Amino acid sequence: MTKKLGLLLSFLLGIGIATLAAQKATDSTVVDPDVHQVVLENEHVRVLEGRAAPGWKSPMHTHPPLVLVSVGSARVKFTFPDGKTSILDLRPGQVIWVDGVEHSWELLAGNLHLVGVEVKSARVMQGD
Repeated sequence: MTKKLGLLLSFLLGIGIATLAAQKATDSTVVDPDVHQVVLENEHVRVLEGRAAPGWKSPMHTHPPLVLVSVGSARVKFTFPDGKTSILDLRPGQVIWVDGVEHSWELLAGNLHLVGVEVKSARVMQGD
């Protein structure tokens, strides 16, 4: 009985570690580190700065819930896992709340300059 319980706990721990590794592997700072730079992190937030030039293509990645503040002007085409696309025009000072997202994107025009503040308590409330 103890051996079966030990095997079950090992299996469940393995699943948890594999899930965490998969989440980290799709994190924007891992998938596209040239654009997504961590500038501050503590127990409450992780602050990212994003910069890219026209034509940049960012591969599929994830973001937890975050506030985005556009510093520059840009036109960005987003593609979602289901293949749907959306174009967003960003202007300086624009503030956007994102509940958490998986996407890829292409910078169509302008120079992307964003600051993103990932709110860790919002991630917990979502059940991540």
